[in-house]
Amino acid sequence: MNTKNLFAFTLGREWKVSLAELMAIFGTESYQSHTETIAIFQILGYSAEQLRRKFLNIGGSIRIIEILGESSVSTFPTDVIEFLRSSKTPGKIDFALGVYGTEFRLSDIGLRIKKTLQDSGSSIRLANVKNENINAASFKKEKLSKTGYEYNLILIENIGYIGRTLACQDIDAYAKRDTAKSRDMIIGMMPPKLVQMMINIALGWENIQNSTNPVSIYDPFCGLGTTLIEAANMGISRVYGSDLSPEMTRSSISSLEEYIAEEKVWQERILKVGGTPNKDFSKFQSNIIQLDARDVVTAKTKLAIPGIPFSDLIIVSEGYLGEIMRPHEITLDKAKEERRKLERMYSEFFAGLSKAKFCKSIVMTFPFWNLNGTYSYFIEIYDIIEKNGFEVVSLLPWEMKLNTMKWSLLYRRENQTVGREIIKIIPRK
Repeated sequence: MNTKNLFAFTLGREWKVSLAELMAIFGTESYQSHTETIAIFQILGYSAEQLRRKFLNIGGSIRIIEILGESSVSTFPTDVIEFLRSSKTPGKIDFALGVYGTEFRLSDIGLRIKKTLQDSGSSIRLANVKNENINAASFKKEKLSKTGYEYNLILIENIGYIGRTLACQDIDAYAKRDTAKSRDMIIGMMPPKLVQMMINIALGWENIQNSTNPVSIYDPFCGLGTTLIEAANMGISRVYGSDLSPEMTRSSISSLEEYIAEEKVWQERILKVGGTPNKDFSKFQSNIIQLDARDVVTAKTKLAIPGIPFSDLIIVSEGYLGEIMRPHEITLDKAKEERRKLERMYSEFFAGLSKAKFCKSIVMTFPFWNLNGTYSYFIEIYDIIEKNGFEVVSLLPWEMKLNTMKWSLLYRRENQTVGREIIKIIPRK
C-alpha cells in the first residue's frame, strides 16, 4: 500500500468535532479513515514543517503523525530500531513509543529496543515509564519534537502503520492565553480549543486554502474575548466583537489589547535573532463595542469597519446559553422556561442578521441541559434559523451518520449541567 503523504491525527475527547475540524481544514477528499481516537488523511502540497506550523491552529487534535510505512504488532519493534539507527542524531537519542488501535506494552517493548541499541553502541533514553502513551505535557517536557522521536503503531481498518509524531498540542500555550484574560467576574469560559475548532469549521476548506483572501471574524456575544484572541492567534488580522454587558466589553477589549501587545514583544525578539515570526500584526484591525445582540442590524454602522461590508463578516460565537443553574436547580420546567426566553432573544437576533443581508457562514453554540441523564435541547433554534432565511449545514458528511438528526454536533464536559450544541448556518440560496 502507498503510504506517501499520509498523516494521522489523534482526536480529542469530543472526537466528532475534532474530525469535522480536520475535514474543514484539509477537505473531505483528503479523508481516508478514522476511529474514535485517530483519523488518517492524505495531505498533498505540505512539507512536514508546514504541517507543524499549521498544527498550531488546530484545536481538536492532540498529535499529528507522519506515516512512514506499514507495520504490525510483530514487526513494530524492529521497525523502530531501524528508524532510530538511521536517524543519525549526534549524542544521546531520546525516544518514546505510542500505540493506537491495539494493545501494546510500550515501556516493556521500549526497554528491549533501548537495550538492543545500547548493545550496538548507541546512547539512548526511553521516555515511556508506563505501558501507555505519554501525554502532551510529557511530550513537551521531553522535547521530543525538537531533539527526540516518538514512533507510533497505528492499527486501523485491519491495516498497520508506523508513524513518527511531528507535533503535539501545546497545552501550556492554551492555558497561558486563557488565564491572561481580564476577569472582573466569575463566569463560565468558552474552551480555547473549542473556539479554534469552531473558527476552522466556519472558515471551511476554500477560505483556509485561499490565504490571499483575508477573512474577518465577528463575535456578537464576545464575553471575555476568547473568540477574538483565538482568531488573532490563528493569524486572522480583522476581528470584531460586541456584547450586551459593559463589563464584558471592557474585559474583552483589555484582554485582546494585552494579548496583541505581548505577541508584538515576542515578534521583535524573534526578529532580533534572525527568526521569522508565525504571526504579523502590522495590519491588525479590531473593534469591540457594547451592543445588544438583538440589535445586531445596527452593528453594521456602530462597528465602523473600514472597507469591509458587514455582510462579509464570518460569525463565530458562543451564543447566550441562558441562566447559570447549579445541578440541583435544573428541572424540566426550568429548562422549558429558559428555552422560551432564548427563543424570543434569538428570533430578534436572526431577524437582524436577515435585515442586514448577512451572507457569510455562522458557527455558534446553543445550549442543551442535562436533567439527571435526560437531555433537553433548544430545538426552537432550528425554526428560527429557517424562518429568517438561513439553513443548517451538515458538520460531517451526512453519509457518515455521525451528526445529530439536525446535522449539528455536541460538546459537553463531564459533570457539566449545560452542554453546547454546535451548529453551522449559512444563508439559504
